[in-house]
Amino acid sequence: MKVLFHVDEYVMWALTIKNLNNFIKDIDEEFAIMVVANGDAVAGYLDVKLSNQMKVLSENSVTFISCLNSMKQEKIEEKALPVFVKTVPSGVVEIAKLEEEGYHYIKP
Repeated sequence: MKVLFHVDEYVMWALTIKNLNNFIKDIDEEFAIMVVANGDAVAGYLDVKLSNQMKVLSENSVTFISCLNSMKQEKIEEKALPVFVKTVPSGVVEIAKLEEEGYHYIKP
């Protein structure tokens, strides 16, 4: 199963991480998870507590992606991101591409 979690609000990170942990715990088949952050949610990658939780998830088939457009708006430089976070030019374009590839969209 392929799933896409979309986070566009910083305040939604705690719920998203809870959802990710529950999904991984409860799924009984192979999975791939992409988490795309845009809007002010990109700042969540700089939060040490959240970032530590994301790092653990990244070691368990979760890919974290940050929108460069949103990072520019939030004045976040790419080098400030944790090493496990990938960047894409546009979060919304990435979401559309992943949906075309058969990812199931989830927005906590």
